[in-house]
Amino acid sequence: MSDATAPEQPLLIVVTGLSGAGLSTAIRALQDSGFYCIDNLPVELLGQTIDLIKSGSYASRGFAFGMDIRDQKFAASFPAMKEKLSERIRIDMLFLTADEKTLMARYGTTRRKHPLMPPSGGSLLEAIRRENQMLAPMERAADVAFDTTTWSPQTLMAAIESRYHTELEPRKLHVTISSFGFKHGQLRPADMIFDARFLPNPYFDLKLRERSGLDPEVKKTILQDPLGREFFNRLEDMCRFLLPQFFADGKHYLRIGIGCTGGYHRSVCLAEALGEALKRKKQANIEIAVEHRDLLTSRP
Repeated sequence: MSDATAPEQPLLIVVTGLSGAGLSTAIRALQDSGFYCIDNLPVELLGQTIDLIKSGSYASRGFAFGMDIRDQKFAASFPAMKEKLSERIRIDMLFLTADEKTLMARYGTTRRKHPLMPPSGGSLLEAIRRENQMLAPMERAADVAFDTTTWSPQTLMAAIESRYHTELEPRKLHVTISSFGFKHGQLRPADMIFDARFLPNPYFDLKLRERSGLDPEVKKTILQDPLGREFFNRLEDMCRFLLPQFFADGKHYLRIGIGCTGGYHRSVCLAEALGEALKRKKQANIEIAVEHRDLLTSRP
């Protein structure tokens, strides 16, 4: 990225490269980080779009345009355009590539058609080689090139975050801890579900039956029970270990379900206690929220 342009100008990232090298993943990563993204923008509209950006018509942290071989004018004209565009806006060109064997395997997995394959069919390898040759000037003009041959989507997302970390909105893992009652149906969607029905049920204590898991006496009964305390401690330890791993894997959202029979006593108590514990000992880049799906509908 050039330092010659005033830093207050928005950044435009042009994402291009070989089909199958991860262009869609890169655009999604930038979009999730707050960039205004346009995929497959025709090169003829590039100047007009930059005019709109500079006019302030679209407020954004930055902009990313996905441009590829589907617009064959792009490959021929953009390297010469890039220098002129750099005088008007901060621009960074990201080129994605991968080796032929990897691209062949990815197309075999997705079963999508390569953009340079003729309607009558033909050799996928020849289409890949033709595209590579056509985009060679683009790779030379790029500010940075990522070879994704051995990369997972998460690795590519991490590389983008590292490259543009000063421009991107810091990514967070938003965790929702949800209590629910199995008799009201399974919690969906959910990434992890824990079943608390093995714990002693306050429903069978007439003094506690109508009090929810938010009540101090109900909490005390559940969390001071040896089995309840051990279950909660193990649950907290596991979440403290897992949440940073999910964040590192590139996730943005995670939903943890804790269920009991009715979703009124045990699951509510444990969800509240887990949320409080995780908020109290905050982990970097992780936000915690608690919800109770069946609390209002399951009162005894």
